[in-house]
Amino acid sequence: MSKKDDEEIEELEEDEEVRPSHKGLINFIIILIIIIVGLIFYSKYVGTKGLIVKEYRVESNILSENFSGIKIVHFSDLYYKSTFEKDDLIALVDKINILKPDIVVFTGDLVPPMIKLNDDDINILNENLSKIEAKIGKYAIYGDNDYKLNNYEEIMTTSGFTILSNSYEEIFYKTNESIYIVGLPSSIKEKSDLNKAFEFYKDDNRKYVITLVHDGKTIKSIDDSNYEVDLILGGHSLGGLIQIPFYGGLIKDSSMYKYSEEYYKKGITNIYISSGLGTNEYDFRLNNRPSFNLYRLKAL
Repeated sequence: MSKKDDEEIEELEEDEEVRPSHKGLINFIIILIIIIVGLIFYSKYVGTKGLIVKEYRVESNILSENFSGIKIVHFSDLYYKSTFEKDDLIALVDKINILKPDIVVFTGDLVPPMIKLNDDDINILNENLSKIEAKIGKYAIYGDNDYKLNNYEEIMTTSGFTILSNSYEEIFYKTNESIYIVGLPSSIKEKSDLNKAFEFYKDDNRKYVITLVHDGKTIKSIDDSNYEVDLILGGHSLGGLIQIPFYGGLIKDSSMYKYSEEYYKKGITNIYISSGLGTNEYDFRLNNRPSFNLYRLKAL
C-alpha cells in the first residue's frame, strides 16, 4: 500500500471520528428546539386553562368565635377576553357557588388595558358576576387597569359588589360582634389615604381587620404605617406567570414590591397574593394555572 493510500485512510478515520460529535450536537439542538416549542405551546394553550382552587386555613387570636369558620373567596386579575373567556367565567362562578362562601372579594383588574368592551361583553360580565352568591357580602377594589375602564364601577355594582376605595365596611354576622373589611385603591394609579380608610381603628379592643389591596406597593404603604391588620388579600403579580421551582415567578415588576408569591407572614399579618385568572402582556402560564383562593377563618 502506498504512502498516499495510508494518508487517505487516516483522513477517512479522522472524518469518522468527527462526524459523530457533529451529529450529537445537531441532535441536541433539535431536541432543545422541540422542548422550547413544546413549552411555548403548553404555556399558551394548556397552562392558561384548567381553573383550580387554592385553599388556606387562616388562624387568629383576635378573631371572635362568632366569625370562626366563615369562608372567604378571593379572586383577582380576571383579565376578561385575554386567555379568560366566557366559558371560563361561567366555570369560575359555578366553582365559587359550590363552595358556598360567606364573603367574596375581587382585588382588581377586570379587563386587560388593550381590550375595549362592547355591550355584549358588559352584559356577559354583569350576568355572570351577579350570579356569584355570598351570605354576607361581595366586595371589590380598583386595580391599576380598572382606571382605564370607564364603566368598571357600574359593572361591579350592578353585579352586586360593594366598591371599597380608601373606605371600609363593618361586618356583622349572627350577633352584634363585628369585623372590618378595608379596601385600598391601586398605589400604581392613586395614593392610598390610610387615615381615611382606617378611621375606625383603635389599638385597644381591636377587632379583626381584612384589607383588600391590588399590588405590593400598596402593601408596603401599610407596612410603613402604624396600622396593624390581620389579613391582607392582594393580586396584580399573576404569580409571575411562569413559575420556576425553587425560584418563584419569572415575570415581575417594581409595583409588586416584594409581594409576588402566594403567601407571606409579617408579625400577626397573613398576606395572601392571588395568582389571578387571565393574562396581561404575555399570554402564557407555566406551572401556574388560573386560580382563585378560599380562606377558612379560625379563631384561636
